[in-house]
Amino acid sequence: RSAIERLKLRGAVEQTAEWVETDVTLSEFGQTCRVHQIPELRLVAALQTGASLAIPVLQNRDDLARAESGAAFGMLRRSGLITIADGQARLAAGADLSELQARQQLVEQIGAAGGCNLTALAAADQARLDEPRLRQLFLRTETKVRSYRLTVVGQSLREQAATAKEEISRLTPAMLQDGSWRGKRFRPYNIGLPPRLVAGYRNPYRRFLDKTKQTLLALGFTEMRGSLVENEFWNMDALFMPQFHPAREIHDVYFVEEPTHAQSIAEPYLSNVAAEHEGRSDSGSRGWGYLFDKRRTHRLVLRSQGTALSVRQLGQQPKIPGKYFSMARCFRYDTVDATHAPDFIQIEGIVLSEEMTLRHLLGMLMLFAREVAQATEVRAVPAYFPFTEPSVEVHMRHPTLGWIELGGSGIFRPEVTKPFGIDVPVIAWGLGLDRMAMMALGRNDIRHLFTNNLPNGLADNRSV
Repeated sequence: RSAIERLKLRGAVEQTAEWVETDVTLSEFGQTCRVHQIPELRLVAALQTGASLAIPVLQNRDDLARAESGAAFGMLRRSGLITIADGQARLAAGADLSELQARQQLVEQIGAAGGCNLTALAAADQARLDEPRLRQLFLRTETKVRSYRLTVVGQSLREQAATAKEEISRLTPAMLQDGSWRGKRFRPYNIGLPPRLVAGYRNPYRRFLDKTKQTLLALGFTEMRGSLVENEFWNMDALFMPQFHPAREIHDVYFVEEPTHAQSIAEPYLSNVAAEHEGRSDSGSRGWGYLFDKRRTHRLVLRSQGTALSVRQLGQQPKIPGKYFSMARCFRYDTVDATHAPDFIQIEGIVLSEEMTLRHLLGMLMLFAREVAQATEVRAVPAYFPFTEPSVEVHMRHPTLGWIELGGSGIFRPEVTKPFGIDVPVIAWGLGLDRMAMMALGRNDIRHLFTNNLPNGLADNRSV
């Protein structure tokens, strides 16, 4: 609360008047015209040699936009300052350029002063500011001004302040030693007042995650949950990622030291997935053509992709049609930089329906990129993933980092859906929620999402 408001509450001052003051400065275009003259004078200068110029030559100038040169040409013609004959423009005989020069002088006057109050201008110049051709040259800023005067109470307070003793709020050891506290007035304290509480902020990234979850729930999605520790079956094998193939290197996983293997995997899913890999299923796929290692598929890892939750959902008799999502924390052995971290949150989702097509998937991806990440430039590019066909990557342009990948998506291959008895198309996506938050919150480094130093991280507290 301002000092004047506190004085008003005490009845020490009263308002006597209120008015609005207008300050005028040059716009960006006005600054250009200060240096290079207003468009009308530039056209006049081209005609002052006495020669006539073709209208297209006069209007298509390198130093003026087509709209500006056209508007300036129209103004000169209406004012009778130029004449037109046989498609040629010529400066009119005895043309009075005083008004144009007055406009240029006004631009230079305000520019040289760095702006001025409207009342400081002559009446003719104030009128010029309202002319349509000059409005774009200037910026107006209105400020509300109030005047106050002391009341009887205020005058009494002023007199008391003039005669009051110096007031101190702390008694220090130095004051006790030198006796400087004597004769001083100590500020009274009300020990009955409650202490001032300094409230904390909700972490902006946490708020972003909550908002994203609530949005998906409102759209009718059902949330999927799962353990951070996953076996290779659900993390890779059920997603048709071969056990002995370079495609397995897409994810550099963390292996669990103890225990090393899961106790069991549900049947008939284990056998069905093994058949898909070996190429002996009834899905029509030739598989990968190797002997599936059922011991290896039990090995435990930290979940490297949220898609593990999606394929688990396929094995839990999902609703058809149905739509599911998860905000899964994933772990990969990666080099930490502005866009990578060894652990991250992936927004994972699947939609099961007979009508699902690639067009529906692309629409969902654009919705995430523009509405959640608040990206303005988005593109979808072809990609490869062992478990989807066709496969699509989503990229967005960050204002500082340039184009960055949001994540992958596609339509689950029959080798993924058939082992779980799913016979309808399933569109799926896994997008980096940390990168989306980095874009939405205006960050240039993904590590800022997790900092404790709010002034250097997310202290702007932007709403999402």
